[in-house]
This record gives sequence, structure tokens and C-alpha cells, in this order.
Amino acid sequence: MISYLIKSRQGQFLAIGILFAAAGFIFGTMNSEYSRWLFYAAIFFLGFYASKNAIVETVRYKSPNVDLLMILAALGAVIFDFESEGAALLLIFAAAEVLEDYANNKSTSAISELMAQVPETAQVLKENGEVVTVPTEDLNVGERVVVSKGEQIPIDGIIDRKSIVNESALTGESVPVVKEAEDEVFAGTINEGDVFYIDVTKSSDETVFSNIIRMVEEAQSRPSRISKFIDRIESKYVISVLVIVPIFIVVMYALMDLPFEEAFYRGMVFLTVASPCALVASATPATLSAISNGAKNGILFKGGLQWKL
Repeated sequence: MISYLIKSRQGQFLAIGILFAAAGFIFGTMNSEYSRWLFYAAIFFLGFYASKNAIVETVRYKSPNVDLLMILAALGAVIFDFESEGAALLLIFAAAEVLEDYANNKSTSAISELMAQVPETAQVLKENGEVVTVPTEDLNVGERVVVSKGEQIPIDGIIDRKSIVNESALTGESVPVVKEAEDEVFAGTINEGDVFYIDVTKSSDETVFSNIIRMVEEAQSRPSRISKFIDRIESKYVISVLVIVPIFIVVMYALMDLPFEEAFYRGMVFLTVASPCALVASATPATLSAISNGAKNGILFKGGLQWKL
């Protein structure tokens, strides 16, 4: 997590924002005027990406998102000299965004780890007896591949002699399997016997292992019912809140005889509470993390909507 904060620009902005916010609270205990400017700096760094997302997505898709609610609430706090509240609000929101990106990146790295289990090159035995190293993706059906002891099998094929193969990468079974001549062996598994040859039966994008990776990637692209529901109502919900909040402020000011500053402050509180950022930020990372971690442990999810082993 710390390395992600260091390498990620969004993580760097979060770390800088936390430092400015902490300094602002420290100077605030001393009643120093510098605390206000430190909170302004914290708000800039903590709210930069949320503001960017709110503006870009609102313009691009012509529909507001929940980021906009948080930015407006923070700006409202700043207008009435509640810079510390605005900084604290954006700190929580920015931390949630970074954690979401961190979970998404972990899911992507899990797919990369799966793909790394298949060799990128293979030793092809030519008709003249010469052994040539070629990329796995260039292997053709019918070619003969040499697999030495301890090497990973680069492609699905038919083995030419009896040997022992560790298939734990595919099945999760740690006990090696005895393969007889003419048995099928699979890419990503390990030869724990003597050297043998395999006759290629599938291209690199049709192997069992590549199909597993494809299934995991497809599963990650299928959102859960909660994610689909949130995406469907998000813009309508944001518009509703943006309409209700001004009405709420007017009611507080005109009908309940509150000072405008107090009415506006309550409106900003209502705007903050009405933002479902935690729900939005939780659904997708939870689904992606479950799918990627399951894949690393030999469990395949069909998607967020439904699954099976």
C-alpha cells in the first residue's frame, strides 16, 4: 500500500493533502492564521482528482456523479470559514478513492500473475533435429516442442512418453500426476519427470490456461447487481439531491426563521450526508478483489451477477 502511495500520482496528492491537513489542525490549536492557508492547500490536493472527475465526467457523459456532491459540500464549508471541515470531508473521500484504485490495481496485477505462469517462449524441434526457440504465440498445431525436466509446459499438446506433471497451477492439486504416452498435457503445468516431447494441439489463445485467464477478465467486466443498480441511479440521485438541498435551505431560512448562515450550513451537512460515496466506492473493488483472489486460489467466478466453481 505504501509503495502504491509513492508511485501513484493520486496517492501522492493524498499523502501531501494529509500532511497539510495535519499541519492545519496543529496550527489551529495555536490559533495561528496559517492554519487557514494550510487547510486551503489540503483542500486543493485532496479535492483535485475529485474535482477533475466531477467536471470531466459531468461534461463527457452529460450527467453529474457523486464526486460533484462532495466538492460542492467542501466549497460550501470554505465559503462559511469551515476550512477544517472541508479538508476533513475531502480527506475521507480522497482516501476512499485511493483505496478503490488500489483494489482495482491489485485485481489487475492478479491477472498479470496468472498470465506470467505460462512461458513466453518454447523450444521447437525441427525436422532436421535442430531445436529453435520461438515465442509461444507463434506455435502452430502439429509442431513438436521439447520440455526439459523442471520446465513449465508452454502449450497444450500430446505427450510422447510416460512422465510426471505437476498440475497444481490448474487444479490446485499438489500431488503430481503420472502422464502416459498420448495423454494430454496443459500449458502452465510443470514437468517433474525426464525430458519429453509434446505435439501441439492448440494455439496459445486456445489453451486451457488462456481460457481461464479470459474467464477471469470477462468476469471482472461483469458488474454485480449492486454495481449495476448504483450506476443506473447515480446521476438521477445526484440531480435529486442538487434540487432538494436548495429547497431545504430555503425552508430552513424562510419558514423556520433560521439565520441564512445556519440554514446554509445545515444544507451543506445534508448534502454531505446524502452523498453515497462509500456505497459507490465499495461495490466494484469488492467484486474485483473477490474474482482475482479466487482465481489465484483456483476458484473461478463467472461474474458479479452469478458464479460457479
